[in-house]
Amino acid sequence: MEFTINQIAGMLRGEVRGDGNQKISMLGKIQDAKKGQIAFLANPKY
Repeated sequence: MEFTINQIAGMLRGEVRGDGNQKISMLGKIQDAKKGQIAFLANPKY
């Protein structure tokens, strides 16, 4: 399944800063995420 950043932000009632048309198709770890992956950030450090 593939979503744009704008679609994900809409589902989460979030705000996009930058190109919201980038497509996301997988999850990735923050330290090694690649193009097309998204990472979850819960640490205030990020």
